[in-house]
Amino acid sequence: MTDMGHAWQVAELRWRSNTLSTFVAACSQDEERARWARELAQQALESNLDDVEAIQEIVWTLADSAEGLADHPHCPSEPRPDEADRLVRDHLKDILRNRLPTEARDWMSGTQLSLDVDFRALRQLPALDSQVREDIFYTYGRATMALDLGNQEAAERELDRLQELRKSHAKRTH
Repeated sequence: MTDMGHAWQVAELRWRSNTLSTFVAACSQDEERARWARELAQQALESNLDDVEAIQEIVWTLADSAEGLADHPHCPSEPRPDEADRLVRDHLKDILRNRLPTEARDWMSGTQLSLDVDFRALRQLPALDSQVREDIFYTYGRATMALDLGNQEAAERELDRLQELRKSHAKRTH
């Protein structure tokens, strides 16, 4: 399996290629150039994870192409560090998930569905105080992060907590 640092680097490069290609394609007056930018981003997504140099080359190529559009009002700016981490983490989740066996992916999908159903049901309950709502969001966030990291034990523990919140507060509101 790919180590986490390497996977993070690939995820960051994929995010950058996607951002740059979208910008170049959207701002291009030439449909051929727009198609070229989209195809490069697709190549970065489909590249072998061990071929970091090829993905880096795609990012540099797209950055060079975007350089001429630097004065454009929609030119992407560098995100805040927390925002960049969130964006890269979305790509990292895909990389890690694709390397899992089918059973693990199925478990993650089923757990995510259960989390979403319970979370939605809890958010719709009337007359919950702010502390309970905060607990709901916090628990859902922890469970989602555990899923992102593939930590089955932690995800199931947080799902159980969310389901307990749902049971206890659904009884109070009916």
